[in-house]
Amino acid sequence: MDNVGLDNNDELLTLLEQYSTQKRFYGKAYPKIPFVFSHNERDFIVEEVPLYPFSHTGEHRILKLRKKNLGTLECVKMIAQALNIKERDVGYAGLKDKNALTYQYISIPDKAFLINKNNLHKIEQIKIIESYLHNNKIKTGHLQGNKFFIRLKKVTPQNFERIKDEASLAEKHGFPNFFGYQRFGNFGDNYMQALQIKKPPNKQNSLQQLLISSLQSVCFNLWLEERLKISNIMQNFSLKDSMYALSHMYNISMNREVFEILHTQALPLTPLIGDVCMHYPHGKFFYFGDKKANDSQDVDLARLLLSDTERLKNGSIGITGLLSGMSCKKVLECGRKEVLQTLDSMQPSKSKNDQNRVRLAKQDAFTIEQKFTYPIMANGIRRYAWVYPTDLNIKYNAEKAQVEIAFTLPSGAYATSFLSYIKNGDVREF
Repeated sequence: MDNVGLDNNDELLTLLEQYSTQKRFYGKAYPKIPFVFSHNERDFIVEEVPLYPFSHTGEHRILKLRKKNLGTLECVKMIAQALNIKERDVGYAGLKDKNALTYQYISIPDKAFLINKNNLHKIEQIKIIESYLHNNKIKTGHLQGNKFFIRLKKVTPQNFERIKDEASLAEKHGFPNFFGYQRFGNFGDNYMQALQIKKPPNKQNSLQQLLISSLQSVCFNLWLEERLKISNIMQNFSLKDSMYALSHMYNISMNREVFEILHTQALPLTPLIGDVCMHYPHGKFFYFGDKKANDSQDVDLARLLLSDTERLKNGSIGITGLLSGMSCKKVLECGRKEVLQTLDSMQPSKSKNDQNRVRLAKQDAFTIEQKFTYPIMANGIRRYAWVYPTDLNIKYNAEKAQVEIAFTLPSGAYATSFLSYIKNGDVREF
């Protein structure tokens, strides 16, 4: 299976052009809140929260590093050279911002560490804070979350109150889990280079994997923005007008009872029949509106929808979006229309975990998802569309007109996306 044709796919190229030229929609109607955000090591600090405690025994050395203005891949390269090991022998849970002060855990073979550890102290941008032994290498995703400390500038007292209110609402109700602008390189368009990559995931180098993931991220962001526009219609138009708009603009035609339930709930991210949901912050996948194993045989759709929307409201489950991959190819080749009837039987069945990782939406949800689904040279997986910040703390320095905001986000969520949601605009703009 290859990636031939993506660089000539007019539909995809149009989407990518749209992403590069249009302003983002965050699902809010109020004017953006003006403040200055500087992405630097003084005003942006991030610290990883490990997924598990370390065993203090084993063949792997875990190092907690403090890095200044040093990206993860650059750091990995420096460490590999210092210890005379291959870059793939250095384990890390995720990529961290370059223009920041970051605290990150990495794993290396303990044998190499003991032989060449003095070389690590010669790297000026890195300081070893803690050291442990562990029985496993750290792998991508082995992360509970990240703690952030961020300083915002040129904030008036009135705008501080707005920031505080919006941040508190996001803590209670969540925010859209957009990939941040850092994902797309210095010029914001590194995903264009991914169109030329033909190698399968297991043969890609770290740069190629990064570019491919950027292409996946663009498709996800565009899908999520489309879903927010649908939600905005549901929240701000009458039932009749919403039904008309979704039918004519998005080809979504639910029966009136279903539409009325979803319209009445007025969730910030409106669910659709066939959405792939997942227990939050981790758990099993299931389809929105489907019967569960413990449901009685005579339970009706209305009760199922009310139950699922209530769980979406309280944050115990979440809608997920697709990061397209090669596993989508077989489904897409069958044709968009046929998929709606045969999707369940087309799911890969190598193992239960594989099936969950690449599960596609169905019915109304697939009507939207299919527009952003391509056989990208990556392993398909799903990502929460909506996440919740915790441990929120906000302080205002009136003399300096600065806000200090601290919070924790789950693994994979971007602090810059959280700030953009609060601002209701690009966080890089005043």
